[in-house]
Amino acid sequence: MKPPYHIGAVCIAMALAACSGAQTGSTGNAIPAVGAPQTGSLAGAHRASAALILVANENTGLGGSIREYAESADGNVAPSTVISHINGPYAIAFSSTEGIGIANGNIASGGQSGAETFALGTTGNAQQLTGISCFNKPSQTNAVAFDGTGNLYVADVSGRAKAIDVFAPGASGCISPMRTIPETGGLAIDSNNVLYVANKTTATIDLFPSGSGTMEAQIGGSNTGLLAPSTVAVDASLNVYVFDTMTATISEFAAGAHGNVAPVRTIFGSKTGLSGGNGFSFGLAVSKTSGEIFVSNPGSNAILGFAATASGNVAPIQTIAGSATGLSDPLGVALAE
Repeated sequence: MKPPYHIGAVCIAMALAACSGAQTGSTGNAIPAVGAPQTGSLAGAHRASAALILVANENTGLGGSIREYAESADGNVAPSTVISHINGPYAIAFSSTEGIGIANGNIASGGQSGAETFALGTTGNAQQLTGISCFNKPSQTNAVAFDGTGNLYVADVSGRAKAIDVFAPGASGCISPMRTIPETGGLAIDSNNVLYVANKTTATIDLFPSGSGTMEAQIGGSNTGLLAPSTVAVDASLNVYVFDTMTATISEFAAGAHGNVAPVRTIFGSKTGLSGGNGFSFGLAVSKTSGEIFVSNPGSNAILGFAATASGNVAPIQTIAGSATGLSDPLGVALAE
């Protein structure tokens, strides 16, 4: 098992809101000038022709990458495309209009992008579409999500300050967010643009209505089984999925659930491969079409896929792992469908 590699203030608070370590030898990508034309925000410009698994592959100290695999990929398979020479990345999201969004993790010096977007399907040392800088130094950007209009949400931790910064589509350069929500954690946004935040500090999933910075509801309490919720995802039916680092468990909560409610099912145990994570180390995504659940495990350098109906101590039905995959510390996972 790999030792923990994210150490920060949020790690002390709990095990999955946003922990990142120094990026030895990594440098920020060039940042487009403020006001420069952006190639994002084009309707359907990044729509995937086939369902893809997108992986934020940190590859500690050697330069990170974004790796794309067919959603049906299984075994020791090579990615279909690789975007290389990326600072970080720690978390990943996808929008059919804005492309691939990443949170870069640790930001230690001026000029580094805390969040970037890339075109789907590009390869090699690809030029970013956008790069947002001027986050505090040092700070940590640990989660990203797009809403239905292409706004980019970035979870940011700087010392004791925590925030979710919301940027307009195509935002780039040293630019201020449109608005800020005073919270941080794993992020997901549903089809109604409701924001879900996995808050390790309070051991809750916090819900914010579309366009609001005021929490409307929570999932939390002894019946939920949540101790250190780190990442969160929502399926097409608005069911909520949570990975808890402390218990190495995936829990599903029914659509509309709030308060101290029990999950409708959990996936945990020795057969699952859900172990060895810390901080935002386990990415979580749910297919909008098949309902399959995907998890990235940096401890085993693997992407795990669980059946839509999986429950209890069950083995994954897909495992992407091995030398051909190029996976090394895969910290985040998203789907392009």
